[in-house]
Amino acid sequence: MADVKVAALVASVKNAPGLHYKNPRFPLNVKLPDNLECGSKIYIHGCAAAEPNRFAINLKNAETDANNYFHFNPRFDEGCVVRNSRLDEAWGDEEREGDMPFAPGQPFLITIIPTVDCYEVEVNGSPFIKYGHREGMPLCDVTHIAMWGDVTIYGIHVPLRSLPIPLALRIPKHTFYGDMLILTGTVAGGADRFHVNFQCGAGEDADIMYHFNPRFPDNQLVCNNRCADTWGEEQTIDGLPVAPGDRVVVCIVAAKEGFIPFLNGNPLPTFPHRLDVCGACSIVVDGDISLESVTVDCPPVRLPAQIPDIDIDAFDDKTVQALRATTPVTMTLPAGFGPGKGVHVSGKVHDSPSRFEINLQCGESDSDIAIHFNPRFEPVHELVMNSRNGGNWEEELREENPIAPGSEVDIYILCLEDSYVCVVDGDVVANFPHRFDSGRVTHVNVDGSITVYRMLGM
Repeated sequence: MADVKVAALVASVKNAPGLHYKNPRFPLNVKLPDNLECGSKIYIHGCAAAEPNRFAINLKNAETDANNYFHFNPRFDEGCVVRNSRLDEAWGDEEREGDMPFAPGQPFLITIIPTVDCYEVEVNGSPFIKYGHREGMPLCDVTHIAMWGDVTIYGIHVPLRSLPIPLALRIPKHTFYGDMLILTGTVAGGADRFHVNFQCGAGEDADIMYHFNPRFPDNQLVCNNRCADTWGEEQTIDGLPVAPGDRVVVCIVAAKEGFIPFLNGNPLPTFPHRLDVCGACSIVVDGDISLESVTVDCPPVRLPAQIPDIDIDAFDDKTVQALRATTPVTMTLPAGFGPGKGVHVSGKVHDSPSRFEINLQCGESDSDIAIHFNPRFEPVHELVMNSRNGGNWEEELREENPIAPGSEVDIYILCLEDSYVCVVDGDVVANFPHRFDSGRVTHVNVDGSITVYRMLGM
């Protein structure tokens, strides 16, 4: 059984106000919402590859042709972590002291803490190194974070008390089908309007693939696009489920059929694609809104390194997904389920949960269940797993429940040759042996004390 320490550390970070990138595509190169300052933190939750060579984290002062203020470079081939800086294309002296805190195939949480004198780095909650600022490279000039290498990144989290308005964010490697943007904030009292744009560049003259624009005096949502400085025909929706002064959660899904907006959980009409969705490389938010948190949530394209038998090269037509679904929800899985296949469920556990369940089952309802994954919070905090065959429940297996009430959680159930491996927030928490042919599985069902953000069948 894997140590669940990393998942426990990550749980509170994922819920903190600020900027969150989930499953960011690689290589990564994104702009921070504000320049770094003392006391700010960057959390990087990931897992080293099963057979890694090296990976790197770079704090820079531009997206391209940039100075590298802090280069953090675990090298498994050399058994050390190299730290350095590059100014005007010239590398400084390397620092290599300290043990290697990363292991192949194991999850990690890296915390970077800028101070007046240095960058402090923690690994899995323990102090690792301090790296002094190099001459001519002040902390306040850092604007971007970049990553590459033999690693799966589950999330990058930058806690902030508030986010600036206007806000311009880079979408890692542009927009793809299945991407979700979630904004949490408050509409200003006496607000006129605000907007959220998916656009091809952060400039005011950039083409806009999707313009989401609540207008409060008119009690309307206006959606549109802009190409070559020309606006398209407006799509208007009468009646807003929020008003000035209200807290608001905006979710926008880049689905195959178009952009699907949700406002405070209410699904609104789809805006069909008028321009190539992959052209959207920036998200711009402006207007009468204050932002607490922004999450850019991409479909996973790499699975946990602890499961080397399964891989996803890209999100494509071989996968199916349900987005922002209301429980209970049942989804048909791609044909030919069995070894090399799996499901991914992400969502938020209720603040006062009883239990929830994920079932890989052999029909849409009242069917046999190959694995019943059932975290329980009362009366006992435990994870119960079972199967149902021929209409009869079989012997229960019980483990420690690694999931906290109120937490955002990512769960994989992956089918291997002889078992199902259950992964929670990057940690393997259980192996459940096959009790009948996994090829009988046709559906995944989720029910109980969880709000589902995404269900993905691979």
